Amino acid sequence: MPTVTKVTQQRRAGRYNIYLDDDYAFAVDEKVLITYNLFKGANLEDADIETIKAAEFKQKAYTQALVYATGQMRTSQQVSQKLSERGYAAHVIQEVVQRLTDDHVINDELYAQTYVDQAISAGKLGPRGVQFKLQQAGIDKFVIEDALVAYDVDDQVAALTVRVANLLEKNSRYSKFMAEQKTQQKLLQQGFDLNLIKQAIQNYRSNETPDEMLEWDNLDRDATIAANRYADYTGWEFKQKVKAMLYRKGYDLNLVDKWLRQNH
Repeated sequence: MPTVTKVTQQRRAGRYNIYLDDDYAFAVDEKVLITYNLFKGANLEDADIETIKAAEFKQKAYTQALVYATGQMRTSQQVSQKLSERGYAAHVIQEVVQRLTDDHVINDELYAQTYVDQAISAGKLGPRGVQFKLQQAGIDKFVIEDALVAYDVDDQVAALTVRVANLLEKNSRYSKFMAEQKTQQKLLQQGFDLNLIKQAIQNYRSNETPDEMLEWDNLDRDATIAANRYADYTGWEFKQKVKAMLYRKGYDLNLVDKWLRQNH
């Protein structure tokens, strides 16, 4: 029966080399060392050694998952996926995830609540956007629903007030109509409610000082591009093609007619 004759500590904290009958046998984590009483003089059956090696393998998986999960908050699915990528079997992953859950290292409910709170504070994602992100992270749909209760209409309105102003400014090189469409599309992609988006845009427009020159300058730039593109056409056909291009860009046709009268 093999006997533990020496135990030495590795340079890496918490790791130990085990010698059986004066020959190096294997290395273990400190937790495994203590759990299986691997100290000098201990006698081990072959079955004991296999059990210890299996426990060490699971402990290695746990340690790797622990490092991954404590760097930032992780979900059960994220930890499972990381361990799967490292080649661990499903039953080992299941045990590790359960252990991390029992140790309060991972907590999907807390993750969801924290993510929602941070999203509200940042104001960059609406409720549906948050829901999608949490689904990607593997959070149960009922957990998501409970967490999203905290994201109310007032939070959306506050976020949209800021987001609409920023996006309309960013899209100011487009026609007024197109700038609003692009802003609306972006906010829908980010998961905000359509009716609230429209209301936020309307509120912004009602409070801004109209800049008629901006719309004209944008039209002049795009109309010049259109005129150059269709320079080979003349008369009615030329004007119709220019009009069609500018209409698609959201310009008022009366304004387009005015530009054509002044320039062609």
